[in-house]
Amino acid sequence: MAARTKTAFSIRRCTVDDAAMVASLGARLFTETYGPTHPEPELSRYLARSFPVDGVRDTLADENVTVFVVEDDGSAIAYAYLRASPEPPAGVKGDRAFEIVRFYVDPACQGRGVGAELMKKSFEDARARGAGVIWLQVWKEAPWAVGFYQRMGFSVVGSAPFYFGDRIGDDHIMARAV
Repeated sequence: MAARTKTAFSIRRCTVDDAAMVASLGARLFTETYGPTHPEPELSRYLARSFPVDGVRDTLADENVTVFVVEDDGSAIAYAYLRASPEPPAGVKGDRAFEIVRFYVDPACQGRGVGAELMKKSFEDARARGAGVIWLQVWKEAPWAVGFYQRMGFSVVGSAPFYFGDRIGDDHIMARAV
């Protein structure tokens, strides 16, 4: 059996035909990442609001949106969702901002360079669409995520709330030039 290499995966842009796969992947990766800290019953309500197939299909049809999926041996293992951001939050400075709305890598696939390659692809896409800055919102209590984004060149430029039912989290706003 051949040994897996660090780059034995592919990245492609999603189409509306991928809506069910993206919705399922998004719900699964959010649950795996945040399920222990964001429990039921609100978890199910959040997933239903955030990952309905019809809503994901509408997102994929939007010309201001790009969703990339990473596949390995035919299985989806990561994705990034980015969109033009005409009114970025305070602290995000630069011409033509883009937001990374969601960025997840299957925990079982981390450490293989998947996240770094997916982020590079996101930067390339934003740059090709005229972006000068890219930003995202990340939970302050997720040091693994904050550290990854810092390694990718992002810095904290502000904060914002994250609403999860009655709970209000405190997120960093992070940005970097593209």
